[in-house]
Amino acid sequence: MSLSSPRAPAAPLGAALYESHYLTAADPAGGRALWLRFTALKRPGEPARLTTWLTFFDRSAAGGPRALRVTADEPLTDPGAGWARSSLGEMGPSGTSGELEASAGDSGLGRVSWDLRLKAYAGEVAYLPARWLYDRSVPRSNGAALVPAAYASGVLILDTHEVAIDGWEAMLGHNWGSEHAHQWCWLHAGRLGEDGRGWLDLALVRIGIGPVVTPWIASGAIELEGRRYAPAPLRRVTCERAGERTNVGVALSGGGTVTVDVTAPAADTVTWDYAGPRGPGRIVDNCSVADARIALKTTGGTRSLMVNGCAAVEHGTISP
Repeated sequence: MSLSSPRAPAAPLGAALYESHYLTAADPAGGRALWLRFTALKRPGEPARLTTWLTFFDRSAAGGPRALRVTADEPLTDPGAGWARSSLGEMGPSGTSGELEASAGDSGLGRVSWDLRLKAYAGEVAYLPARWLYDRSVPRSNGAALVPAAYASGVLILDTHEVAIDGWEAMLGHNWGSEHAHQWCWLHAGRLGEDGRGWLDLALVRIGIGPVVTPWIASGAIELEGRRYAPAPLRRVTCERAGERTNVGVALSGGGTVTVDVTAPAADTVTWDYAGPRGPGRIVDNCSVADARIALKTTGGTRSLMVNGCAAVEHGTISP
C-alpha cells in the first residue's frame, strides 16, 4: 500500500488500530495557524469511527487556541480516492473541507467550517528507514510526511468570524499503527532559505519494547535551496524540553548536524488526549505558532535560520 492509503477502513474486526491524516497550515506573516486532524480509532471487536479535530492558533487573540473535536455518528467507510471521509468532512491530496458543530454543553467554538485547496511543492518523506518495515507487527507505529511543503488557500469560518487563508505554508501527514509511540517530538517549519521554498520536518520517537524504552530516534528531512538532508541512522539524537523551550540536535547523513531551538508559548499551546486502540493513551501538547532558531551545519558551512510565529512543535507522552 502507498504511504497515503488509509488503513482503518479495511482493518479486520479483531484489529486494534489508530490512524490520522492531518494538516498544519501557518500564516507566513506569523502568529496564526490551523491544525486539522481526521483520526480513526478502532478497538478490537468494534468498528472504526472517525473523529475530526480542529485547532486555530492566533497569538494576537486572548484566551489561547480555539479548538473543537467531534466524532462522526456513523462507522468509518472507504473514502474512495481521498484519504479520510465522514459526514463531518473529508481530506485528500488536493485539499480538505468540512463542518463541525459543538454538542450541547461544550465550550469554546460552537461551529466551524473550512474549504482549503493545496498546491504541493515537495515530495513525500517516509519516517521509517525502509518501506518493508511499514504495516508490520513491529514497529507498532508508522508515519510519513505525505506533503512536507505546500501552499494552502481557501476559507475557514470560526462561528461567525471568517479567516481568509491565502498562500499559507502547509504540510500533510499520515500516521497509524496498533499503538502510539511511547514518546515523540515532531517539528515542522517552512518558508526557509533565500528562495522561501525550504522546509524542515523532523519526527523524533522513543519506542517502548517491554520494560525498555529506546533512546531518541530521528527521521524526516530538511530541504534547503533544492538540497535534501536526512538524519543519519544509528547516530545520537538529543531532545530536551524545559518549560516553553525545546532543544533538538540531529546528526545528518553525509556529515553535518541540524540543531533546532523552539519556543512554544504556553498561552498558545493546546493539549489533547489521544486515546489508544488498547492500553493507555497519550497526552499531546501542540503549538503551531512557535518561534524557532535552526542551525544547519554541513561541509559548506553553517546556515542560521529564524522562524517567527509559524513553526510547529508537538510533544506526545504516555498518559499517567
